[in-house]
Amino acid sequence: MAPRPNAESRAPVVGTGHVDYRLQRQTILDLVREGSVSRAEVCDAHPELLRVARNCAPAVEELCPICERTELVTVQYAFGPRLPPGGKTILSDRELARIDARSGVFDCYEIEVCPTCGWNHLLRRFNVGRR
Repeated sequence: MAPRPNAESRAPVVGTGHVDYRLQRQTILDLVREGSVSRAEVCDAHPELLRVARNCAPAVEELCPICERTELVTVQYAFGPRLPPGGKTILSDRELARIDARSGVFDCYEIEVCPTCGWNHLLRRFNVGRR
């Protein structure tokens, strides 16, 4: 079964190749709060990532840990055989299931983004597809 994107994606993923970055996220937030890392260093989302976050990414019902004003959204990308060089934005469970059914292994990345301040952090990386 394919992992589910978006709000449900915070659940553990069953399968191979899953890397979760929650501990790294907490460390970065702690460094920002103590002043060792500036907000500018962590609120540096790429313009394309912000475009997707503002226009089509689903909210996760959690406020941004930096600006504390805006709900975070999650953006997912898939990279692999026969996909565009810049990857494919995954907008639904259906799209992810279609990629999972294809031949080849696809690397998927889930990023949380604040559309207002530009906070962004890779939440997890996982693989889908058929070998």
